[in-house]
Amino acid sequence: MKHSFFQTITVLAAGFILVSQVAAKEPQVPKVATQEQNTTVQDQNTTHEQLSQEISKPIIGAVEPVRVIPGNFIFDARIDTGATTTSLGVDKMEILTEDGKEWAEITINGIKSKHEVVKSTLIKQHGDESLKRYVIRLRLILGDVSEIVEVTLADRSNFEYKLLIGRNFLYERFVVDVSVDHTTTPKLYEEN
Repeated sequence: MKHSFFQTITVLAAGFILVSQVAAKEPQVPKVATQEQNTTVQDQNTTHEQLSQEISKPIIGAVEPVRVIPGNFIFDARIDTGATTTSLGVDKMEILTEDGKEWAEITINGIKSKHEVVKSTLIKQHGDESLKRYVIRLRLILGDVSEIVEVTLADRSNFEYKLLIGRNFLYERFVVDVSVDHTTTPKLYEEN
């Protein structure tokens, strides 16, 4: 019983310290503002840009334009912090075996490209059977961030967005504010 009591006290103390640290960083806004004070209240509110600089990660919205390489396509992508892996909708896909390796030959917007299959994974479907998805590596560019990440290939023709950005691209690179969208423009990329 003593062990449990001390664990509870330790957790409560740690929580108090974290809440105190967060509260100390939050901007203080007066509870009642007259018309003369409104400009002061607005000046005290932290903008996305200021907050982004403070935490040194860009703030992105629920939907952002993302450049996909190869192809140099720009798609509006759904930003999904609940998805583990980024997913790309392809128009056509064929899995080939060459020299003992699997390759995915994909077509996106009429452009064919061939990529080594890194692995295959099972995607859980709510109330349905799991689906086998192939995973390749692609370069994605969101704002100024350009990274090669693993992407599952899927038929997303029934979805509004062809590209879903998951945590494997977002983690430690962005802060997501779902109340905004289209906050960035993907930087240019020269394909070789």
